[in-house]
Amino acid sequence: MDTAIAQPTPAVLPQRIAPNQFELRNRRISVSFSATSITGDPLLHYKDRLREVDARGKEIRQVETEIGTLVSVTLEPDADAGALIFTLLIPRVILASTTSEQPIVTQALLTRSRFPRLPTSAQLQTYEAVELKGRATFVVS
Repeated sequence: MDTAIAQPTPAVLPQRIAPNQFELRNRRISVSFSATSITGDPLLHYKDRLREVDARGKEIRQVETEIGTLVSVTLEPDADAGALIFTLLIPRVILASTTSEQPIVTQALLTRSRFPRLPTSAQLQTYEAVELKGRATFVVS
């Protein structure tokens, strides 16, 4: 007589996939962000009515926060008008599989930094918040 105790079969949990490709837009701005590429570098393509900017690797700054990942690129370097920085908030997302996609809605900030001209009190940065909609997917690189 076999006295072995039958062990329950562990439940198979669905695999959770983190997306690495984000395609976002509104009426004025379109953004494509790849967290990784074939070279291992992140890639970001930004386009609006006035400019089109491609950034890669260290040109893209990423900071993990409790509200998501902040992804920043410089659209216009420091100049007489000041720098223009684009910061995209990437929300936490999970995908059911590597072939699925998830619609997302998020925010971005355009930050204009200015240099003080005279020794006076002044706000040196102004912000424009923009809503972006699109999708998150997983791309094998």
